Amino acid sequence: MTLQATWLEQPKPGDERVGVSIIDVNPFGANGEKDRRLLISKGGEPFVILQLYIRADEDGWLISSAFCDFLLNESQVAIICGDHFHVVEMTTYSFRSHPLGDYVGHIYSVPDIHSDRLHNWVLVTTYCHVFLMDIAASILWKSRQCAIDGVIITSIENETVLGLGEWDPPGGWEPFKLDLKTGIPI
Repeated sequence: MTLQATWLEQPKPGDERVGVSIIDVNPFGANGEKDRRLLISKGGEPFVILQLYIRADEDGWLISSAFCDFLLNESQVAIICGDHFHVVEMTTYSFRSHPLGDYVGHIYSVPDIHSDRLHNWVLVTTYCHVFLMDIAASILWKSRQCAIDGVIITSIENETVLGLGEWDPPGGWEPFKLDLKTGIPI
């Protein structure tokens, strides 16, 4: 049975969900701050809330992004939040986190970037780069800088990633092409 997910507001006192476990997705330990919550349901029945954490930089500023997104399948949830990519195994509630070194932007399933279903590979964009992630392993490649203020993927065609990078905000978008297997510009 496929999992479903929806973002929740942070709870107010007395607003806790009875019978729903809360799993902290916090690779930062004491340096983590609660940021967002993702309710996971199976067959329409809520069963777990993933409490996502973000970190503070060396000056104490929280590394949060206006963008936060997820893809899921029957047993895993891939999430981008802050400056990290997380994969949560829903059978064990274990997670792996990968720092991306930049604010996250978007997550795309590979090979169909318009699918909301998690597959073995995903493309993750930050404000400046594109990453190809293997959800069972880690980062397969990181592109050269594709922008200064946002990267979007428009399609994957013939093993080529097509996208736009914003170099001169607002509106200064320029196209780019990357080899899907290597991330090298074409």
